[in-house]
Amino acid sequence: MTAANKYKWVTVMVLLTFFIWSSLEMWNRWQEDILWRYLPLLCFFSIWNAAAMIFGVNPFKGGHQARVFVWPLVGALLLSMSFPPFPFPLLAAFGFVPLLLLTDADRSEKKVKKQWLFIGYHGFINWNILATFWVANTAFAAGIFAIVANSFLMLIPWALFLYSRHRIGFIRAGFIFLSFWLTFEFLHHRWELTWPWLTLGNALSSMPILAQWYEFTGTLGGSLWILGGNWWAYLAVKRYRQGYRDAAVNFLLFRLLPWLVIPILISIALFYQSPTESTDSIRVAVVQPNFEPHYEKFEISQSEQIRRMYHQVEYALEQGAEVVVLPETSLRVSLHLNGQDDQIRTFSRLMSNYPGSTLLSGLNSFYVFDREDIDPEFLRIHVGPSGDTTFWESHNSAATIDDNGISEIYYKSKLVPGAEIFPFSDLLFFMEGLVDQLGGSTSGLRTQKERTVLSANEKKLAPVICYESIFGEYHSGYFENGAEAIVIMTNDGWWDDTPGHIQHLKIGTLRAIEYRKEIARSANTGISCFIDEKGTIRFPTAYEVEAVVIDDVLLNKRVTFYARYGDYLGRLAALLSVGFLLLIPAVYARRKSEKNTGL
Repeated sequence: MTAANKYKWVTVMVLLTFFIWSSLEMWNRWQEDILWRYLPLLCFFSIWNAAAMIFGVNPFKGGHQARVFVWPLVGALLLSMSFPPFPFPLLAAFGFVPLLLLTDADRSEKKVKKQWLFIGYHGFINWNILATFWVANTAFAAGIFAIVANSFLMLIPWALFLYSRHRIGFIRAGFIFLSFWLTFEFLHHRWELTWPWLTLGNALSSMPILAQWYEFTGTLGGSLWILGGNWWAYLAVKRYRQGYRDAAVNFLLFRLLPWLVIPILISIALFYQSPTESTDSIRVAVVQPNFEPHYEKFEISQSEQIRRMYHQVEYALEQGAEVVVLPETSLRVSLHLNGQDDQIRTFSRLMSNYPGSTLLSGLNSFYVFDREDIDPEFLRIHVGPSGDTTFWESHNSAATIDDNGISEIYYKSKLVPGAEIFPFSDLLFFMEGLVDQLGGSTSGLRTQKERTVLSANEKKLAPVICYESIFGEYHSGYFENGAEAIVIMTNDGWWDDTPGHIQHLKIGTLRAIEYRKEIARSANTGISCFIDEKGTIRFPTAYEVEAVVIDDVLLNKRVTFYARYGDYLGRLAALLSVGFLLLIPAVYARRKSEKNTGL
């Protein structure tokens, strides 16, 4: 056995040891009702990279084999460290450079050509593991699927770029790279298997002072900026490696540097401008009950949970709050009882002591149909032991509650794939029986086509529930209906104390910038806070503490450029991508013909 193979198998054994230990530790913790925290990171990272060495390449052979294994890892590390909680968003502008350099090999080298897709997937899956391993704390299988599937989806624009770059000419390759990736991100926000968490523009959420121009471009503008930075940095390194040092310096000084610096300077100038003139303000309290959702929420009686939240809401009202916000799914409510639901009546009686104040709560609501008013769209059917059939539907909703009970309600409409919606149920209809046996529903949760604005003291608020906060253009419907501020209700305890809840908070701050609206954020276990229109966080709570935070939220009716035109960059990229895909065969055929005829 050569020394290179010996080092390879020693490394593989070490990685497999970490995988086995972390898997056993996760099993033991699961048996003892203890959360996993960072163990999925070690588990996923070790098994993937061990498998990559067993079935892929040997990095200890040096040369190209080492680059194929190590350079995508470097890119993945740069990309993952550009996302919160790390304060290094500019690293994303260099994360694709190692991958791009590895595609410079001549296409006649068949062995190298076969490795191009591996190079991309190796980089993307390590990026997904390092940045979003925490998803497995919600559900292990769901975490694996999210990481594996999202990495495959990222491979699609990468594969299209590889197919195109040697057929349409090197000058056009940069436009192709940007267009295909922006199209992928644009579409990834808009289908049932949506998981746009790693949209490149989200990287700037760790430093909102750099993202102020999102009021004109939205998050996809940040993605364009990051992709362009990668392309110019790649060309500079490429020229340097080819021996054209002057050209490399020119790319750095006159392409890469202006591309990165000019938007930063514009953003800083926007940050220090006077804020939007407020039309009014409203005093808001965000409540953090702190019920761990995996285990504690089911160990504590519902009456004890209601008692704790009742006292928190009462305290906030005594402090003069006009609106008190409870997080996602705080109350379990039977909407068909027409105001006679016990939890609604409990809080309605409390609100009657504070006229003019409103409770805005996340609800785990459901509705049982009478046989004459069944709505089949989101229908669930339950047959009891005695043969009685119940027709019902389930919701993740938000409602305003006053002394008269529920006054307005909004149904969450951007649902989490798997957990809240069965993707492509029409296509996968043959799995309905299996889904029902597992306790799910192919109907999912009730949604609504239009965004509902909830009112409090005649102030209009956009109710945003959990996952919805990462979708930029989706929010525009609230503001078309007159919303003057945003209220986010979420339960981030599913991911334990990992980067997940920090990323969710930070990504949500970008909505404040895009629409220049203030945000009140209530999270079950943290982080609850207020966010101004420039993305600056005020009064953040600690994770896993019980808290009530009160502050004035400024209101305004301003309509930003992004609010008016939405993700126009994504639409333009999609149009260009279609054009490129139609143009490439013709250009390639012409170039091949010219080459054969000696022209």
